[in-house]
Amino acid sequence: SLLLFVAAIQVVFTFDSPYYPRVKKSQTLLRSMAGNSSTKLMFEGGQLAIQTCIDKAILQHKLEYEAGVKSFGCSRNNIETTEYWSSNDDFLEYRVKVGNGGPSEKKFKNGNKIFETKNPVLEESECDFFIRMAQKAIHDEREASVSSDMNQEHKRPDWQRTNSELGEARLSKLPPDALEKISILLKEKVYPMLYDRFGMDDLTVYDGLILGSIAPSRSQPVHRDASLLTLNIALSSPDEYDGGGTYVEGLENHSGEPLLVSKGKALCHSSGIMHAGTSISQGERWVMVLFVISQNEVEVARRCHAEGLNHIDAKRFEEAQCSFYTGLLEAPNDHLLHMGLGQVASIQGKEQDALDCLVKAANCYPESHKASMTIAKIQQSNMKPRAALRRYELVLSNINNRDLPDRAWIPLKALAWEARVSAATCALLCAEYQAKNHKLGQGDNKSWTALHLPKAIDRLQQALIPAPNNEYIQSMLFRAQELLN
Repeated sequence: SLLLFVAAIQVVFTFDSPYYPRVKKSQTLLRSMAGNSSTKLMFEGGQLAIQTCIDKAILQHKLEYEAGVKSFGCSRNNIETTEYWSSNDDFLEYRVKVGNGGPSEKKFKNGNKIFETKNPVLEESECDFFIRMAQKAIHDEREASVSSDMNQEHKRPDWQRTNSELGEARLSKLPPDALEKISILLKEKVYPMLYDRFGMDDLTVYDGLILGSIAPSRSQPVHRDASLLTLNIALSSPDEYDGGGTYVEGLENHSGEPLLVSKGKALCHSSGIMHAGTSISQGERWVMVLFVISQNEVEVARRCHAEGLNHIDAKRFEEAQCSFYTGLLEAPNDHLLHMGLGQVASIQGKEQDALDCLVKAANCYPESHKASMTIAKIQQSNMKPRAALRRYELVLSNINNRDLPDRAWIPLKALAWEARVSAATCALLCAEYQAKNHKLGQGDNKSWTALHLPKAIDRLQQALIPAPNNEYIQSMLFRAQELLN
């Protein structure tokens, strides 16, 4: 039976996940994720480099705001139209922990809250109208794209895919009558609502989409939007599809299941709150998404993070480091900026700096498990299974079984499954080591084994529920029971 666990102590190992076809576990994974940062990591260029990053963010904001006003107008002088939203009774309220609303959370009120309208902002007929307009725009763009591709010798790379290929229609490309309806919607309902909920004026929609999901679809990765405020309007009824909704990471006093919004109703929140659209298994789901910015908030930290990632893609690592550090001057606890600096450190071969950044990111935002999972993998690969076990247990404690309901977000189910199996693997490695020492008369393994292996067995049994034929888990479970007895 000892031979069964030779593979478990390899630095790199792979097994099948019941949620994704293959889950590959490697030594660091740092280069495949958006790293993190530590303010210990400095860059050359000093104040001039910082000011250059800030000036670029200001210019980007100016251009975006002017383009938004040109296309959709702004909320200036419209705040008197707030009688449509008269009280808190008009909304359902959700929240994340204070500090988890993104880098601009403190720049406006209710930055950590999510609001769902109790009454529709669009009538059913208006929802159907926008779906038809989006379908036509997607069809027309696809036809134009096919025609263009036929005239090109080489296939376009993935990053050049059009909105229509992604199943989405950009609002600016809708016909004039649709744009007129959107302008009225913004002036009479959306801008007053956002002012009422978040206290922000001089708003404009700088970008907007109508997203169509046709089953089977995949969940989005958890992300934050490139804007200050985000507003989603459900154009489809939940009875038209299975699954779906908006997953919000770290909702307090909530099951963690995706938020399902009725047709015509809206969900609005700080764009910095980490969230994701959820996959559907049947039907179609359409949603209008409005990305809103304010003339009064440049969002330097968020823009510096995006710029830093662009520099990494272009292999300009010192510039990337400068961008992330500049963002941290405004938002010192932003986990994505810390992870960006960590990615730079990893690419540069500075493993300890990268690990420090991961620890900082995990401490700033425990609700995101990427940093802690990566730390645990590094510790496991460095033959520190007890330290890795503590990290995996921290992840599982934060998840707190929110992955177990049927409607739980599929990526959360996959991550929790991986954490349970990995934690059990680490516990088993420690138990094997102590059993070996016990045979050599060098110690007693009973207390540690009696404390930790029952937990490992429970985790393996839970992991077998979605993957009953997984031989790797079955073999670990057999050995854990053997050692415990």
